[in-house]
Amino acid sequence: MVNAAKPGHRLIAETPFSLLALTRHHVEPHEEHWFARCRADYLRSFPLSLLELVRVTLLLWLVGPLGHPLFTFAALSGWAVVMAAQISVRRKEAQPGFDEKLALKYRYSVIRLRAGWWFGVIFAGLLIAHPADQPSLVALALAMMAVDGVSSIALPHLALAASISGGAATVLGLLAHDGLQAAPIVAVVLMLCAFMHWSIYNLYYMFATRRIRTRRLSESHETIQLLLNQYDDEGSDWLYEIDADFRIRNPSPRFCSACALDSGTLEGMSLIELIGSPHEAADLRGLLAAGQAFRNVVVPVRVRGVEHWWSLNGRPVDKLQGNGPGWRGFIADISTAKRAEAKVTFMAHYDLLTQLPNRTLLNATLERAFTRVSADEIIGMLYVDLDHFKAINDSHGHAVGDCVLAKVAQCIEDVVRPRDMVARIGGDEFVVLMPNLDSVDAGLLVAERIVEIIGTSIEIDGLVMPIGCSIGVAFAPHDAATGDELLRAADLAMYDVKSRGRRGISIFDPEMQTQMIERRTLELDLRGAILRKELELHYQPLLRIETGEVVGFEALLRWNHPTRGAVSPDTFIPIAEETGSIVDIGQWVIRTALEDAARWPDHITVAVNMSPMQMKDANLLSVVVNALGSSGVAAHRLEIEITENLLMQESEGMLAVLHRLRKLGVKIALDDFGTGYSSLNYLRSFPFDKIKIDRCFVSELAEREDCQAIVRSVIALANELKMTTTAEGVEVHEQLEALRRHGCDQVQGFLYSQAVPASELDFGNMVQRRVAGG
Repeated sequence: MVNAAKPGHRLIAETPFSLLALTRHHVEPHEEHWFARCRADYLRSFPLSLLELVRVTLLLWLVGPLGHPLFTFAALSGWAVVMAAQISVRRKEAQPGFDEKLALKYRYSVIRLRAGWWFGVIFAGLLIAHPADQPSLVALALAMMAVDGVSSIALPHLALAASISGGAATVLGLLAHDGLQAAPIVAVVLMLCAFMHWSIYNLYYMFATRRIRTRRLSESHETIQLLLNQYDDEGSDWLYEIDADFRIRNPSPRFCSACALDSGTLEGMSLIELIGSPHEAADLRGLLAAGQAFRNVVVPVRVRGVEHWWSLNGRPVDKLQGNGPGWRGFIADISTAKRAEAKVTFMAHYDLLTQLPNRTLLNATLERAFTRVSADEIIGMLYVDLDHFKAINDSHGHAVGDCVLAKVAQCIEDVVRPRDMVARIGGDEFVVLMPNLDSVDAGLLVAERIVEIIGTSIEIDGLVMPIGCSIGVAFAPHDAATGDELLRAADLAMYDVKSRGRRGISIFDPEMQTQMIERRTLELDLRGAILRKELELHYQPLLRIETGEVVGFEALLRWNHPTRGAVSPDTFIPIAEETGSIVDIGQWVIRTALEDAARWPDHITVAVNMSPMQMKDANLLSVVVNALGSSGVAAHRLEIEITENLLMQESEGMLAVLHRLRKLGVKIALDDFGTGYSSLNYLRSFPFDKIKIDRCFVSELAEREDCQAIVRSVIALANELKMTTTAEGVEVHEQLEALRRHGCDQVQGFLYSQAVPASELDFGNMVQRRVAGG
């Protein structure tokens, strides 16, 4: 039996009960068949058939086979059964694929049979033997006790039982024959039984422990050998030896392979010379000269023109192989780790797409530049932001956008001075740091070159991308005393270009800082304008020219600031667009406009202007539906006005939203018609309900023939497409009469009414009074 004991379990052998612990050994599940074979091999190693023949012969000789024929017959019969059982077991074990666990079970049965036979014949023999032969028979029994125990140690509990059974037969036979006179011999037998108990368990412990430990050591040796072979074949490390003069001795195949040299060339070569320049090997030479052990000394080495990095470890030794003292250690090729480290360092300081320095490296360079700047030195900063890049990204995808950025980066690097730094600090934002400028004009010349080379378009794979750039320019020490201040000043100048229509250059002015602070204050105030109820809608009427009746109103947003008073929409609408608050404001406008329209006559429409960010709002449709439902206004009374510039930003997605709105019954109007780039194309791709003629054509309608031609053409086109036309900005009767002659459907402007709050709308008198006053 094999019992599992936890490793480290303390074995106590002072008492008989603790001897059981000697029979418990931890064997892994995959080792059970192996251990069973070990135990069966031990049992098979004893010549049991010869042993049985010897002891039955001695037994019959001592008892006297002729004097007790019945005993002789019984002894020989039992011996024959035992021998037959042993032969049967051996035949079974000889079969191919025999299970060693079964072998133990069969051996177990044979030993029990043998022990039972021997118990019977010893007990009977002591009863019938001549008194003169009893001492010899007892000696035979005691000897067989030891033999049975030792021969069956692989099954310790059965071995003990077999040994004690012989002792028990001896004790019982003596007591039955001689009574208490046999007490001294009985005592000796009992002592031998106790000794056999101790001996068998300890011998089994040594048997099992030795085999298990030998197997474990063998497995460990095989594992270590396998790892060493793999290390030698596949590892990046190799052993080396150098003598007292630092010359390489006994180079291993791995060392030769790493150096791309044969052993004859490498033998005797100086390790210092192999590494390369004296500067790179200076630290290693110092450690070797000092006779100190060293670890992880990293040196660069060129092998066949390729740079590698080695990490050396070594210690002094008294004697090399057949030579004097020297050094022994191992070298690790850490080139892969070094390249990965270099890549991480590059990624931390450079932009992977454009290979330009990133914001981190720019800030560090700025700090050094301002630390070393002299009193009369000029440092220039260009803040370059691409125009219309988002439209390219959205229309053609990020892959094309990345190509545009890479090409722009190359264009900028081609025109800056060699000592200037070009960095990419954001999505489409670049910075040019220009130290040691001769003059401000030299910096402006670089900015002009960048505007010129980027131009108005870039070609990528045959596609022409409309693009340009806006550049803010700042100079230190005039505009800033630190790097952060210089970057902020150039950024503010760039925003000034954006506010003035993009594509250009702006030089920083301190007034820009004031304007930016003012803008930031307005941003904060605007975020809470809805909650504070500072926003209000004014309505400008739309009139049918032929009848003069009001057919609708355009909702125009107004902001009544508590301290600033009325803030112009031209001021706060762009801020709302940039900060994203236009979405919340736009939702409020739709709900409020429809709530007001619910109190108007059923034929009066209400028009709401829509910004690009509102059109991209995923909740736009639900907002419109909910507002229509809660107000009770019919969908056809709501007009959504969009501009051509809005469609340019994301035409396909925007058209899909417009189709869904129109399917609800909402009217869609194209505002500021004629001021964009692709008006006719949009009229073809989407069936607008209305076209609004921009005020720039109406304002000079009475004086300029080209304006009249444009207006006349637009009206004719709208009539052919069955679209309503509305002219904006009508201020004098001459304009009205010209529009009437050309067939315009609707007009709006100061000639009739300014935009007024909903509370001031007078559907009965307002139009007639305005017309009469004109």
